[in-house]
Amino acid sequence: MNLFFGASPNPFDVKAALLQGHAQHPVIVHFPIALFIASAVFDILAIWRKQPVFSAVAYFNLLGAALTIPLAIATGLGAWRWQLEGARLKGNLQLHLICALTTGAIIFLLCWRRSRLRAKGDSPRAGYFAVMALGLMMITLTGHIGGILSGVETP
Repeated sequence: MNLFFGASPNPFDVKAALLQGHAQHPVIVHFPIALFIASAVFDILAIWRKQPVFSAVAYFNLLGAALTIPLAIATGLGAWRWQLEGARLKGNLQLHLICALTTGAIIFLLCWRRSRLRAKGDSPRAGYFAVMALGLMMITLTGHIGGILSGVETP
């Protein structure tokens, strides 16, 4: 049995999926990941195509990522409490938590900055895109370590 998924023999067991608290994290984390990556893609499209609508789509995807980060972190902490009974954090689990919190902070920072730029009617500059690239690297590292913890990937 791996870190996050239960031992239910039936993959379509809705009751087990909903009632096993630690099984929610691997599902929920995909929302902020996908929304953040979509935001980056639409930001690049907005510059490349010079279409302001892509910039608006990028902003709302980033806002969605920022709104779903707390739920992803909460379910991750719940998985740690339920599956490992709150054991001391060490190794990949500790690294995963540090990377997740760093990624969340970067996404919140970008969302805050983007909302200020949007209020002024300005476009993001190179510094914004540098932080976005760092966020993409961090979210990739966080997901990779999470994949190792869940047993989906091998180290």
